[in-house]
Amino acid sequence: MQDELRAVCEGLAARLQRAVAIDDPRMHLLVHTAHTEDHDRVDQTRITSVLTMQIPPDVLEHVLKAGIASADGPVRVPAWPERAVLSRVAVPVRCGGRLFGYLWLIDEEHTLTDDELQMAADASAAAGQIMHRELLLGDLRRSREQALLRDLVSEDANVRSHAAAELTSTGRLPAAGHVVVLAVRVAAEVLERRPEAATELDLALQRLVRLLMPMEAIAVTRSGGHGLLLAAAPRPPTLENLRSHARRLCADLARIGPRQAVRVGIGPVVCGLDAAHDSCALADVSLRVAESVPGFGQVVSYDELGIYGLLVHLPLDRLPPDAVPAGLRQLIEKDTAGHLVDTLEIYLDSAGDARASAARLNVHRTSLYYRLSRIELVTGMDLASGSDRLSLHLGLKLARLLHLLPDISSAALAHNGAA
Repeated sequence: MQDELRAVCEGLAARLQRAVAIDDPRMHLLVHTAHTEDHDRVDQTRITSVLTMQIPPDVLEHVLKAGIASADGPVRVPAWPERAVLSRVAVPVRCGGRLFGYLWLIDEEHTLTDDELQMAADASAAAGQIMHRELLLGDLRRSREQALLRDLVSEDANVRSHAAAELTSTGRLPAAGHVVVLAVRVAAEVLERRPEAATELDLALQRLVRLLMPMEAIAVTRSGGHGLLLAAAPRPPTLENLRSHARRLCADLARIGPRQAVRVGIGPVVCGLDAAHDSCALADVSLRVAESVPGFGQVVSYDELGIYGLLVHLPLDRLPPDAVPAGLRQLIEKDTAGHLVDTLEIYLDSAGDARASAARLNVHRTSLYYRLSRIELVTGMDLASGSDRLSLHLGLKLARLLHLLPDISSAALAHNGAA
């Protein structure tokens, strides 16, 4: 597209003997021709747009006041001597009623004739057709890529293999290298209240795709406010880099609801497109744990799940009632305030370190020991026994995944969030 737009600009510049530029609707420079000092002047705004690919905000406000965004033909933008802005003509670049940008001509002396303005309008129409065609082709390419991404993470190995081969053959993604999948989900209650949130998710994912350079990326949204982003790179991206991009996505979607309305799960980095399914499956696992266990933040990596990364693979809906030890179930039933359960979990998470546990619970160690004795009494289990401690610890984690526990205290939340 850039070469075709440049050809349009150069053809018009040759006929008018003055420089021509085309911006997108946000006034980001797309193409421009060279300036010839003998034939036309240049101002600081044009220099800035060439160097930075955009114009200063105050100058943008000045040119928009001329009504160029709603115009159908050439519009003269007055000079602004205080900002060294010369008078210029803006011709909206449109096709099918859609605004694709602006064609610019500096005309300080107001010497452009009606015939020359018509030439500029014709060139603008040609540019609009080029940009409209590119938009349609881009939509087709994106739709095909999204279909291939869905196939790439399919449960069918043959479908996955075909998708990987096609993405590689077109040069869209490398067959080798390192691949990682980010899974994002918008809370169901948000989707019910704001149906447009699904569209906002899709747009936010596409914006993030464009920001991931030098990584190659494609993204797709699924039903139920669920989206996937696959990124590929020659070298494995760091977890912190991936977390940074995930946080950017959450920030982009912050307007659709409260902080926990959007969560992102990061799968492990795998080698090759053929393994993308594995990264996707574990990114989904990260989301399931984060949604079941209080304390995890908006962005959760599979590598950070700890024991939950193992337990979540169990068929939780088919576990027998005694999967959670009877003594622990009795403690959960009797400890309606949750203080003893919190104490037990923090104590076990701290590897039985009484000093660390008391500090996290913000209680004296005497109080901690009293609570631990109460726990032993209610559960009938011995915290000095490695076997009993393991049984209680795993039982607590299972109980969280099975939603048998109330929300945990701020101390435990802080622990889980740092896990």
